[in-house]
Amino acid sequence: MFERWLEVLREVARAREEEARRLIEELCGRALVVALFGSRARGDYTPLSDWDLLAVVESGDYKVEHRGVGQVVWLPLEKLDEVLEWSMVVLDAVADAKPICGDRGKLEEVRKVE
Repeated sequence: MFERWLEVLREVARAREEEARRLIEELCGRALVVALFGSRARGDYTPLSDWDLLAVVESGDYKVEHRGVGQVVWLPLEKLDEVLEWSMVVLDAVADAKPICGDRGKLEEVRKVE
């Protein structure tokens, strides 16, 4: 019984990883830089942990979008100062951020403002 439970856990984890890869690929095509944050960036995640992703864009709205495998925090550079004043999510995201794709220099710009 325990072995079957472990196999189901592995199957679910593999499916979630594939979904996360598709999401990351989509984001990398839309954002200046995409970074992982949260437990997966820190290395203290479990197989069922979600993916927390920071998508830095030139302009648009700040928003937190919930997706099947986690959350995407959209951070527009044009509103950076304003968002950093009140968003604890962005402060946490920037502190943990591990770049996945895009212009890593843009992430460093965000860190300097913080």
